[in-house]
Amino acid sequence: MTTSAILLAAGASRRMGEPKPLLRWGDTTLLQWEIAELMRSQVDDIVVVLGADAERVRHTLGEGARHCVFNQRWPQGRATSLAKGAASLLRGGAARPEAVVVMNVDQPTRADIVDRLLDALRRGGAEIVQPSYRGKAGHPVVLRGALLPELATASESALGLRGILEAHPPLLVEMDDEPVVRIDLDTPDTLEEARRLLEVRG
Repeated sequence: MTTSAILLAAGASRRMGEPKPLLRWGDTTLLQWEIAELMRSQVDDIVVVLGADAERVRHTLGEGARHCVFNQRWPQGRATSLAKGAASLLRGGAARPEAVVVMNVDQPTRADIVDRLLDALRRGGAEIVQPSYRGKAGHPVVLRGALLPELATASESALGLRGILEAHPPLLVEMDDEPVVRIDLDTPDTLEEARRLLEVRG
């Protein structure tokens, strides 16, 4: 199953107080760590959507900068970055991937969790799969490539990814042993627990 990932890293990180992509994450940055995890997974291609602090973030990525696209409309909301990433996967006549992983920079996960979700999508008939932890939906979201055109027209008025999930209810993959799928790095006080769960040094 050919798979692409859209990694959304365009926000202003106001509540965090510093750019989330550049947070120290072990010996590297959060964004570099996430790109490395996606590369360790079954994902074949990665698109990183940048917005706020784009040039600063890009300069830290080295070879990883080749994955980046810039969303000029990032201040208008996350849905514009989702649409930008999806449109970049549809451009240029390239074959459409069979699956798409949608991941937010402030919701880091491991390669093996991504692979579990891809395997669930491959085995089942669902259009979308999503992990759940103790009854609550988590991340990342994995969609069939046929939904890429819908992702490319995502908008804030249509609720972005949430609107797509409402139109195509996901198959929830129970991962009650993985609190990682509920990590959400909104404020500095969330960092220590996230690093502990992912076994990353501060």
